[in-house]
Amino acid sequence: MEHRIRVERAIRRLPVDQVPCAELVINDELVQTMFDQAVIQFSHRLEFVTAMGLDAVCLHPRCDLRNGSIPRKQDIVFNDVKNWVTTDLFTFAVLDGPIGWGVRLLGFEQMMKQLVRRNPDFLELVTAIEIINKDMMDQLADNGVNGIILADDIAFNQGVIARPALLRETLFPSLACQVRYAQQLGMPVFFHSDGNLTLVLEDIVAAGFDGLQCIEALAGMEIGKLKQQYGHKLCLWGNLDPAELIESRSLRQLEHTVSQIVTGFGSNSGLIFGTSSGLFEQMRLESVRVVYEMAKRQTTHGDRI
Repeated sequence: MEHRIRVERAIRRLPVDQVPCAELVINDELVQTMFDQAVIQFSHRLEFVTAMGLDAVCLHPRCDLRNGSIPRKQDIVFNDVKNWVTTDLFTFAVLDGPIGWGVRLLGFEQMMKQLVRRNPDFLELVTAIEIINKDMMDQLADNGVNGIILADDIAFNQGVIARPALLRETLFPSLACQVRYAQQLGMPVFFHSDGNLTLVLEDIVAAGFDGLQCIEALAGMEIGKLKQQYGHKLCLWGNLDPAELIESRSLRQLEHTVSQIVTGFGSNSGLIFGTSSGLFEQMRLESVRVVYEMAKRQTTHGDRI
């Protein structure tokens, strides 16, 4: 099965031939460990993704914040987007939400003050981010990008950063508008946030998201439980603790961890396997490669098409 089709079917919670694998971030320093090159280019990144057996890539925007304000659409660049969309990989583009932008522009403390007080400046920021993200979605769809990840870290390990009712009032309506806009352009949308999202999972579903990315085990996010509660509405992506790829682990230990995620999920329909963080230079390259192989082998015969 082609990589893109495998991911498309997983998002739609249809049976696939094997569990698709993907990562939110792949750090160039890790890619560099495969190559004797000072500068990493598209060809190296593609070879790394192919060697790891990944089915999707996530493209992140680059922009200049020297003016201390939200960049213009023409100042936001997704490197190598035209190269990635010519492959058979499913291509996601990552767009940040108002919490992330607020922290970047104001600092966390000031952003939280404005959020809690429903400051008009923060509400204007929410609207401005929605507008720029919709503009970027138009451009990304025209370039052939397949899906969107709306990324906004709205939670800590203990729970969300503000009362759910406040997030429901100030944040989720804008997210829902962006989800509908992307879907009208033919792009499914995932929500990404670290932390424990238990108190707002119903809001994520109500906003219309196609999937949830991260599912941080250390924050108490149990993928098997999430599958039981929301697997009929959301494709679930992530859950592997990145420490498993940093610390020394035997093959048996890795296989046990992967099996807990994949078999605990119940079936390979609606699952994208990966870490909750992405891939970084501290990780053991062989462990990274092996866990994807193990995840694909975990596909049960009954789930094959």
